[in-house]
Amino acid sequence: NVSPALQWSVIRKSSRFLLKRDGRTFTTEPNNLRNVNSFRYNGLVQEKTVGVEATADGKGVVLVTKNKHSNKPGTNLNRIPLKKNNSRRAFKTIMKRVKGEGYRKDLQSSALRRASTILRSQKTAAAQK
Repeated sequence: NVSPALQWSVIRKSSRFLLKRDGRTFTTEPNNLRNVNSFRYNGLVQEKTVGVEATADGKGVVLVTKNKHSNKPGTNLNRIPLKKNNSRRAFKTIMKRVKGEGYRKDLQSSALRRASTILRSQKTAAAQK
């Protein structure tokens, strides 16, 4: 296995996920909570990553984390659907998984912010109908 620092030095300036706009570099890679091109938020090179996505039906969020010992790319992600009517219960589950179990404490606030944004956008879309 190659170290994450070496992988980051290779893909830092040349990746298919990079977007350069207004003098800033963004990224569209999976499991990048802030969509910024930095080692901390990178979802490709980190051994432990956290991602928050909208569910396919648009009624909740999915918490995505990496498995520790999986060599199969198709099965190396844990997907936990949080289809709860109460957003506070979804936030509590995210906090428990990310910080409480010691997975990636530094990404807790970013994961909560992303989940809040997704849930808020789903709520307003439902109210407009």
